[in-house]
Amino acid sequence: MNHIQRHLHSHLPDEHLPDDSVVRQIARVVESAPRSLAVSSVEEELDYGQLHSRAIALADDLKSAGVVPGDLVALCVPRSTDCVVGALGILSAGAGYVALDPRQPDARLRFAVQDSSTRALVAFPDVAARLDWVDPIEPPHTVGAPVDGEAVIAEKFSTRPTDAAYVVYTSGSTGEPKGVVAEHGGLLNLIDWHKRSFELTSNDRCTLIASPGFDAAVWELWPALTAGASLHVVPSGLENDPVRLRDWLVSERVSVCFVPTPLAESLIAMTWPENTALRILLTGGDVLYHRPPPGLPFTLVNNYGLSEASVVSVSGVVDPLAGDTPADALPALGRAIDGVDLEVVGEDGSPVRAGEVGELVIRGVSVARGYLGLPELTAQKFSQHGNDPAQREYRTGDLVRVNRFGDVEFSSRRDDQVQIRGNRVEVGEIAGVLDRHPAVQASVVIVRGDRQNPSLAAFVVRDDKTADLSGLQTYLSAHLPDHMLPRSIIELDEFPTTAHGKIDRAALERAAHSTISVDRGSLIAPRNEVEAALAEIVAIRLDLPAVGIDENFFVLGGHSMLGAQLIIRIAEMYGVEMTLLELFDNPTVRDMAAKVEQLVVEQISGMSDQELLDAGRSE
Repeated sequence: MNHIQRHLHSHLPDEHLPDDSVVRQIARVVESAPRSLAVSSVEEELDYGQLHSRAIALADDLKSAGVVPGDLVALCVPRSTDCVVGALGILSAGAGYVALDPRQPDARLRFAVQDSSTRALVAFPDVAARLDWVDPIEPPHTVGAPVDGEAVIAEKFSTRPTDAAYVVYTSGSTGEPKGVVAEHGGLLNLIDWHKRSFELTSNDRCTLIASPGFDAAVWELWPALTAGASLHVVPSGLENDPVRLRDWLVSERVSVCFVPTPLAESLIAMTWPENTALRILLTGGDVLYHRPPPGLPFTLVNNYGLSEASVVSVSGVVDPLAGDTPADALPALGRAIDGVDLEVVGEDGSPVRAGEVGELVIRGVSVARGYLGLPELTAQKFSQHGNDPAQREYRTGDLVRVNRFGDVEFSSRRDDQVQIRGNRVEVGEIAGVLDRHPAVQASVVIVRGDRQNPSLAAFVVRDDKTADLSGLQTYLSAHLPDHMLPRSIIELDEFPTTAHGKIDRAALERAAHSTISVDRGSLIAPRNEVEAALAEIVAIRLDLPAVGIDENFFVLGGHSMLGAQLIIRIAEMYGVEMTLLELFDNPTVRDMAAKVEQLVVEQISGMSDQELLDAGRSE
């Protein structure tokens, strides 16, 4: 084993008691500090005794509904204290939870519930009605006296490392999402590594910002609660507003926080008060393009992982930009976390030489059981390593190299999977949904734009000339989450092909840049100079040939990070500060222009005669 390969092999995880589990670790916190703050949101606060009491009440309700250890229970509750109660209650019943976000389209949620053969649904009645579920179990709101958690839980069940802890649904290449079954052994390894590496204690104040259906929520939840730290639910909307999020983190005295990569890029570019309590900013989900500037009061940690390997497999501190660091040097992903082994292999499966690019293979206790109900795909991506049936490996499809320092660097993908705003997306799933529309004969979905701002474009061939394509975006919105919606849908008579008969993706990208999407109709042209200027910069930001003044920036594919760039450009052009919230309230060019003009008038009316004179001289 050479110097480079040694860095890919981690320390072994701590040995656990045969019946240790997340629930038992939290129960020990309950016994020692029942009045310590456990979970906080804008609606309520729960101490550990109250959290435990509600979770046990839910576990009893699940047992009464016929749930037994080893079952799967769907959890479809918004990010909240109720979501935390729901997850802990399901685990306390000995079941695994199927993590769902009620903001997802109904069709996608119904598929997950049916696909997972869930025994029960923890949700509120309005969400259950959307899923055609008659008798949901609501997270209990009654709070009793704290109980002896260890004694109560010990009587109910004994958790094994190979038991299912949770299921998360990820994008699938066949037109439907696929459920990844993660086990308790991998979850405990993630928890142990996190608490040890970041020295997590009961004094820490951590955040819950991820969607309940996203695997990052698993990472946020369980290390914090098993350490006896407090978990603070980020108020809705702040995940799209870096400035307000920073201010909230400071005011809440948060010490450890995870944010998706695009949001981290914004946060590290801001000015922070020296006395901020934040000491660790964790990020992951996409390529990190910038290093933090010197002088930030916290440490930035880059992370790489997949749902198929218990969320995090590689982690590393990102050093600030120094004089000897090239400005264009991308931060590395880091090194293997404890309990995880990595290998970089070539096409034939044998290890590549040091510094060469190859596919990353993950081995160890963190590797998931496989895909729910998909034995062929599981056999293709997961395999046994060596003679131990418990030792699995997962071929990630990610191409990486190991640099001379032993750190893993991301290169590209082997397949059509892409990263969109921190989410792994299989373009085949989007095409599969399009192909099921009665007006579509065939479809192709591509990624366009640069690596820092990728977007999706769909191309369709009409089933016949009379078929109506005008409702395709609405149709997709009913089946796919927002980050999987194409920015444009373009009709072609046939797909362009190369000399070898394959689809010419370069030609498709040119068509995407020059053709108006079929669902946008006729565009209303700008009526004045401000609207014309704003329409131009919106089109540039969205990589579209043109934008009508009544088209919604966010419906066209804009998001908070692009919105922040748009706001900066408006400030440069007009000298006024529009907030992200104001952009959400004024998402069309027509409304943006009116808001800009209002801000300019307000700014001028507040200026003194001398300031007006100075401003005129500077023109």
